[in-house]
Amino acid sequence: MSNVHVGADSPATGPAHTGAEPRRSAHRSAGGRVLPGRPREFDPDVVLDTAVEAFLEWGYHATSLTRLTTATGLHRGSLYAAFGDKHALFLAALGRHADRSLAALDVMITAAPTPLEGVRRFVRAQATRAAGQRAGRGCLVANTTLELLPEDQQVARVIEAYQRRMAARVAETLDEAKATGELTSTRPSTGLARYVFVVVEGMWQLGRTTSDADTLLDVAEVALATLTTEKS
Repeated sequence: MSNVHVGADSPATGPAHTGAEPRRSAHRSAGGRVLPGRPREFDPDVVLDTAVEAFLEWGYHATSLTRLTTATGLHRGSLYAAFGDKHALFLAALGRHADRSLAALDVMITAAPTPLEGVRRFVRAQATRAAGQRAGRGCLVANTTLELLPEDQQVARVIEAYQRRMAARVAETLDEAKATGELTSTRPSTGLARYVFVVVEGMWQLGRTTSDADTLLDVAEVALATLTTEKS
């Protein structure tokens, strides 16, 4: 599945660093002995979350290093030393975003009283979040797909792996719903999971032009009704 937004696009809070700019070169003691470099004084995950916000706001190409250093509070050399060049930072940020989305989806499904209710909550939550996105920024993975694919194969691999993992998690949940008799559809769960993905991505695209939650929730309810309809 693509970049479904289960708590993964909220802005990072606070500066990305927790102290002075990190030093990675060795430093000397009073006796002149070379000591190991100081540990990093910032949280790499917070830096990546901040980078996600920047890439969502401006897209990959328009997110300059100046924008990244301003957002993270780190100097250019520190970003390069920690993550590599801009493209490597983007890959890391995209992977971080994907992991957070998958983890949040798993929490939502696990917390639901039944497997099918977990999927219902997920789809409805996507509708609400898509309607409430800031300035119609859309979906990071969908935006990236349009901007960088098919040329950027490294990005393509990250996106494809994320889509497979997301689809597999939803399909697994639907299989559990079938096993308990909660879902009676005879359609393959893999196909149903892809359908859920397409609906969610469509809601995020619609959310770029409307902030009416009722409109997107209506789409969600139609999709959920279709999900549970028997194959003719």
